Amino acid sequence: MAKKVLIIDDSTDEANAIAEIFEKSGYSTVQTSDTFGALEFVYKEAPDLIILDILMPDLGGYELCRMIKADETAKNIPVVMYSKLDKNIDRFWAFRSGANAFVNKGELTSELVKVCGEAVENLPVSLEIKGKLLSTKTKVNARADISSKDALVKDFGLIKEVDADADVLALKILGTISRYFKYDCAMVSFKDANNGSTLFFDTGSLLMDEKVFDEIKQTVAIKDPIADVIMQKEEKTQSVVDLSDFFVKYEYEISAESNLIGYLYLYAINNLNSRQLKLIGTIKDLVEHLMRLRYFKVSKKDNKSSANPRKLYTQLDFDRILSYECEWHKRNSAPLCLAFVEVEAIENIESTYGNQYTDLLLAKISNFLSSCLSDGDFIYRNDENIFVILMTNSDYQGAHRKLEYLVEKIKDKSISPGEDERISVKAAALVLDEKYKNHYEYVDALYDVLELARHSKEDIVLK
Repeated sequence: MAKKVLIIDDSTDEANAIAEIFEKSGYSTVQTSDTFGALEFVYKEAPDLIILDILMPDLGGYELCRMIKADETAKNIPVVMYSKLDKNIDRFWAFRSGANAFVNKGELTSELVKVCGEAVENLPVSLEIKGKLLSTKTKVNARADISSKDALVKDFGLIKEVDADADVLALKILGTISRYFKYDCAMVSFKDANNGSTLFFDTGSLLMDEKVFDEIKQTVAIKDPIADVIMQKEEKTQSVVDLSDFFVKYEYEISAESNLIGYLYLYAINNLNSRQLKLIGTIKDLVEHLMRLRYFKVSKKDNKSSANPRKLYTQLDFDRILSYECEWHKRNSAPLCLAFVEVEAIENIESTYGNQYTDLLLAKISNFLSSCLSDGDFIYRNDENIFVILMTNSDYQGAHRKLEYLVEKIKDKSISPGEDERISVKAAALVLDEKYKNHYEYVDALYDVLELARHSKEDIVLK
């Protein structure tokens, strides 16, 4: 029976060329360019050998090799790395990742066939191993991936403490990530106004040498950073003496308005699987979202200690925030709602009760709305004295409940001009939809909803 070779390469042309050569040499071949689904493919095909490229999008060859070699059954299959890279450091990392051989793509293909033949002969995959591979159900269910992503987005939506103390937010972020992405060490940091910060670590069950913390400090552009281990297990099961001990390193710098505002580092030794790796992009986006919220709410406020992080935003600030939030929520399919809250024609109130009362009324409403908003909400009062509210984690029902409460409170007699009078308030709201190409179209559509609200008997019109 012909030995089966699995070729993992993002280039279909190169994979086809390799397959043709091996099939002429008496092998059967299968191919995949799906790096995230490669381990599942290994279980499905039970190959005798894996030829693995290094430079691939989404998941590189080193990481994929470590993932295969960390699997209790798949680790028995010999892996030959075949790459254009040919420096000593490339070969070092190939073997450090668990590869059984390394062949440069610049060499004759006969050399690849020779090396692979030796690997198949010297490291045969037994029938018992093949049986385990083929009899095991797919390692990761596709629906589970979708559910995991949805649950991850939902859990991050529950983090409201964006303007709390940095250690509180760091605990929330790391605790949430750890439920979905089984890193061995993680670090998160938020830069403060003085360009300094604390690096918050979760070291789990690792005993980390001080040298590792120093190496990480050198990678961040923070003045005299402090390393604070806020999450760890009492029992230490493994020691890390050098940053190179981590096979997988995801290091992200988060920016807003061309300013570096934070960091997220996730390190793993060998315990990652494709389901977790598929979530890494979403995790990065979610952490970036929280850091940007924190930046807009905390870092932008006045340096005075009495500054109010819930202040009304300027039109420029709000437009920038709205643009970012629309893009982010569409990309992550997360709920977002934009609302207009309009008190009855301000000019009528002004002509009846005067400028002083009108200014006082608007100030009261502004303070009230600001105090009621959650940490993920923003408010702006435009030139038409319409209160524009961005609710970043509110779906249709959540936004309707919030607006009902706000409208009733504004209409309350305590802030009405007379004992027997009630201020008329109209609220128009619109849940973000894929059909809006940008935030300008979103705002324009909301003005149409406001016009409907003005002619409606209902106080709230929500689309």
